[in-house]
Amino acid sequence: MLEALVAEAKQARAGRAQGYRERSLALHGWICGRCAREFEAPDLHLLTVHHKDGNHDYNPPDGSNWENLCVYCHEAEHTTHTLGDYLTGKDRN
Repeated sequence: MLEALVAEAKQARAGRAQGYRERSLALHGWICGRCAREFEAPDLHLLTVHHKDGNHDYNPPDGSNWENLCVYCHEAEHTTHTLGDYLTGKDRN
């Protein structure tokens, strides 16, 4: 029962991700919004969609919550905030 529920949730999340990813690529192009690396079809899997507000369920059709980032810039974006929160004590309760 629980396994089926988890599998269904994962499938729904993947469907949402595919939908907003395709829209973001169409709106913002096949280019990293940080380092300006341009992508071709064979390497497009290395271009990800970053949710600016961190909410993966907030996907406005105008793309205002999305930023296309290469995997390297996307990792740096999340690492920077994680490190910054740690150093400023924001991650502590």
